[in-house]
Amino acid sequence: MPSESIFGDLTRDDLRELSADAIALMPLGATEQHGRQLPASTDSMIATHLAERSAQLVSEQVQVVLCPALPFGFSEHHLPFGATISLDNDTYIRALTSIGRSLSRSGFKRLIFLNGHGGNVAPGAAAADRLVTELELDLAVAVLSYWECIDDVVRAGFSMPSPGHAGSFEASLISALDADLVRPYGADTQEVLDDAARPLNVSDHLLGTTRLPNMWPASDGVTDAPAEPDPKFGSQLLDALSAAIAEYIRNFDAATR
Repeated sequence: MPSESIFGDLTRDDLRELSADAIALMPLGATEQHGRQLPASTDSMIATHLAERSAQLVSEQVQVVLCPALPFGFSEHHLPFGATISLDNDTYIRALTSIGRSLSRSGFKRLIFLNGHGGNVAPGAAAADRLVTELELDLAVAVLSYWECIDDVVRAGFSMPSPGHAGSFEASLISALDADLVRPYGADTQEVLDDAARPLNVSDHLLGTTRLPNMWPASDGVTDAPAEPDPKFGSQLLDALSAAIAEYIRNFDAATR
């Protein structure tokens, strides 16, 4: 990213000049366990990469200021496994609301939260409602989860699995970003799945939002079985997602001018 587009590289005078017309783009990640194969920073790494890449793709058409990523999310359901730093639901809503209010006070009128963690979806929507409806700020707010940009054409092209949590989808994305962070998949991993747990598989059978007692502990903290990552698939998917998010930013820019 050019330094003139990165929030932390700019002075207050720079930001004052940019803020009225620019879109503030903030990646929302999480720091939480990702099974036995993937690092705790998985969601933050993916969201940050996609934000940087999509901002680059639109840099000649749309002024975007890339904000620092928020590396903590609503991850209470992962706490029993360890390797998780979570903000509770109310705290996370307040944090996003405070971020949006701060950006508004700094002159920004448009904000996109680019989300990389499923647990952030509901509190993110609540924060957006609070900023726009309750506080009535002059701020257009979007909360976009990157997997929402996976349309039917992209799915067909990649024979895509569900994004899920800590399975082959995320493993392929991380292997494309930093292969050294993906632990080898071997017989011991499969034995854990066979003998001690099963992948979480609720969404395939029940509609709506479903919460069951002990749902996550029974799954060993994954939604689908780990597998050999495919870095080529991961790289192609990152390209496709970045292009789709860039198109979303262009549309958001046109709709909020």
